[in-house]
Amino acid sequence: MTNDEPARTLRAPIPRRLPGVGHHLDLHDDASRPVHAVRRRDGTLELHADGSIVVLDPLSARSLGALASGHLVVRPELLERADRVLGGLELDWIRLAPDAAAVGASIEELAVRRRTGVTIVAILRGSLPLVDPDPSMRLEADDELVVACRAEERSALERFLHEGAT
Repeated sequence: MTNDEPARTLRAPIPRRLPGVGHHLDLHDDASRPVHAVRRRDGTLELHADGSIVVLDPLSARSLGALASGHLVVRPELLERADRVLGGLELDWIRLAPDAAAVGASIEELAVRRRTGVTIVAILRGSLPLVDPDPSMRLEADDELVVACRAEERSALERFLHEGAT
């Protein structure tokens, strides 16, 4: 923008309901060209730009939303309620180093819950979240394990995953 150009007023786009379809959002790219997003009731996301359409499956659409938001915001009162209900239970992420002892082993073989008290609730493998992983799933280098645990259990789990059973 030059000094001669008027400043553009930026406003957050407002989604519109599309009865029986989902929601529609009018956006603009960095060159002010229109981009239209349609989130269908089945969770798919359509992106329309320059006469092209890209359709994302529900998992990819949610992943894009998480990436675009840059962070997860949780209201303080929800955190307080969760703490009372869960009694100190935390959700945390642990990345498996390529040389971790657990790489190549299945969740079942490791018996993580029995040995550490920690539950693996999801695995982030690249950009793919694997929710409620099957016990036969083998862990891979650089997997990010989403775990439910108490603070004192986390360090024991990290030692167990990276160094092996002691």
